[in-house]
Amino acid sequence: LDLTTRNKLFIGFGLMIAFLATVIVTAYLGISAIQASQESLYQEDFANALDLMALRAEQNGVRVALLNMMLLARQSDREIWHQDIKRRSKQIAAVMSQLLERNRNDPRVFARLEELKTIREAFAQTRDDQLIPLIYANNTDDAKALAVGIQEKRYGKMRAISQDLGDAAVEHARAAVAESERRAAQTVRLFVIVGVVTMGL
Repeated sequence: LDLTTRNKLFIGFGLMIAFLATVIVTAYLGISAIQASQESLYQEDFANALDLMALRAEQNGVRVALLNMMLLARQSDREIWHQDIKRRSKQIAAVMSQLLERNRNDPRVFARLEELKTIREAFAQTRDDQLIPLIYANNTDDAKALAVGIQEKRYGKMRAISQDLGDAAVEHARAAVAESERRAAQTVRLFVIVGVVTMGL
């Protein structure tokens, strides 16, 4: 009551400017956090989930091609499936390289990918150096024994690791979406509170 009209106006406008600055800063921080979350979602989690899905599909394709090679008697037919294996193997190597590069800063995921890469390389070496030559030599019994032995175990491990990593990527994406929604709701609430307070001045 002791303040002059001029000082009251200064204080009133000062409070409004302070509230406005608070809204601007909060909005900027909230939007920046949401943008970072969305960038992580699409450039990392979503990309990882798609690559791991593609990896499992190519691994399944290689397995089917090997089984077909063992079932077919004509070398020309076997060669067709052998070419399919080579094509899929190149695609698998490319996807693995992408995954390792994208996740090099995540120690847990990177370690699991390195484990997957090691198993895949052992699987590919045994396939190319032992299994396929046995098939071409018509030694199907030994080829089948190798396929359902160590190779089957390696295939199971590869599938399990890629499935676990894919599930983790999807779960991380869900958490990122939930966090974005929480931040957006928090920012809206602040806008409403500041708007009500400002209207009351």
